[in-house]
Amino acid sequence: MVISLAGEWDIYQATELRERLQPAYTQSDIVLDLTGAKYVSSSLISALVIAHKHRISKGMRPASLAVKSAFVQRLLNLTGLTDLFPTFESVELALESGHAVR
Repeated sequence: MVISLAGEWDIYQATELRERLQPAYTQSDIVLDLTGAKYVSSSLISALVIAHKHRISKGMRPASLAVKSAFVQRLLNLTGLTDLFPTFESVELALESGHAVR
């Protein structure tokens, strides 16, 4: 399953972000598509960490991330999220990796 997280993600979109990430708590194979993300804040970082911890506690594999923006990639690197999530340059590459299935 692919969850699109395009747009701007800050505190004002926290409720929508939680709603969009709900499948990440139950679906076995997830790609979080950040290729259309224009701005991300600690709200998104926090939501990703929470989803990751939940998935791991339930014995699920980490979700994959698809990231195009150099800004978003740099933020993920600085926060250590690239150590938690397999990260790819596109949704297609994430799906082709075999880490997430269609």
